[in-house]
Amino acid sequence: MKDLMVQRYSDRLENWLAQADAVVAKLEKTAVARDAAGADPVAEIDLLRRAGLLTIAIPERFGGGGATPSEILRVIRRIAEADTSVAQILSYHLFGTRIGLDGSNTALRDKRLDGFLNRGWFHAGIAQAAYPPLLAARNDGDGFEITGAKPFTSGAAVADTLQVWVRFAPGTTVDAVDVSGWLGQFIVDNPAPGLSFGGDWDAIGQRQTVSGSAKLENVRVGRDDLVGWYPEDRRHPPHITVHVPILHIAFAELYVGTAKDALRAARDYIGAHGRPWVTSGYDRAGDDPLIIERFGRLSARLAAAEALADAAGRLADRTEAQGPALTEDGRGEVAILAYQAKITAHEAALEVTSQIFELMGARSATRRFGFDRFWRNVRTHTLHDPIHYKLLEVGDWALNDRFPTPDYYR
Repeated sequence: MKDLMVQRYSDRLENWLAQADAVVAKLEKTAVARDAAGADPVAEIDLLRRAGLLTIAIPERFGGGGATPSEILRVIRRIAEADTSVAQILSYHLFGTRIGLDGSNTALRDKRLDGFLNRGWFHAGIAQAAYPPLLAARNDGDGFEITGAKPFTSGAAVADTLQVWVRFAPGTTVDAVDVSGWLGQFIVDNPAPGLSFGGDWDAIGQRQTVSGSAKLENVRVGRDDLVGWYPEDRRHPPHITVHVPILHIAFAELYVGTAKDALRAARDYIGAHGRPWVTSGYDRAGDDPLIIERFGRLSARLAAAEALADAAGRLADRTEAQGPALTEDGRGEVAILAYQAKITAHEAALEVTSQIFELMGARSATRRFGFDRFWRNVRTHTLHDPIHYKLLEVGDWALNDRFPTPDYYR
């Protein structure tokens, strides 16, 4: 029976990867031009939708693909091999499609399932839960109003449905309980009256993530749109917070996929356009031992990062499958492996995407090739949260046996 289950998972993953390959083939043809334009990724999302990839993370019992974390992560990596921006917003979408499906709020669950499975909805978030001030929510008749702004909202402007973090204003109640100062999560439709986007994303990389600002002015939501609410100091059980390290594995996959694409592009360029240095004594750039050695070193660094990301994904599968039985130590173990994978992928991708120019030569730096997009994308996203703190978290475990304390980024 176990062998049959493994084969089933293998078959469906291969099918999803084949669908991703079809998307990748189309994205690769226009990667340089799209990066330069930095337009909203509406057409790119439609490619994912028509490929059947937007519903793979929804549990099978609800009619979705039922993908495990490792399967979701592999699809994200594959898309990142063509476009880091599209892979980033896809990662938020896939894990976000699970929000609001459990619990007693059946009206919200049914609405979201209908949207994802029948209407092809795309999900994003207005979060930044760790950075005050949060959006304020207060009672308004039988519902609530949300007001505030956030400077970074990846994918939100092109999404159909948004997860929005709020802090409840003084005097606000939920089901007659005073929730003043508590945190909450609402699902907000896009478009909605009072919801607007700044169109002000102007980073050097990840240009198609439409990560600009969002503003909510008295946006009306109902009680059925409320996912959860709790005091900020509540300590959640491990299975509730394990999604945080799993999402960090997804970040590692963005870096691995981008670096694989960069190294492949460098290999193709060296084979087709590379020139040996005049004093090297070789007729082909690809025969120069200095280039061969450096290429081998980069390949080894990238292979190590990929293997660690794979291991983290497998552990994430086993960890998530435990559900409420997951212990704090079990949660800590996947967090450490996730952060080790992220650190390794971060460092390998920055090295690969910057050093390929030294192997390809001066002509590779012309704008028509667009090879700089690999480094710009990795450099931009690796600033998502400081790698120094991930090193401290892993180091504290390695030296002092202390797992990271769960929060919005750990």
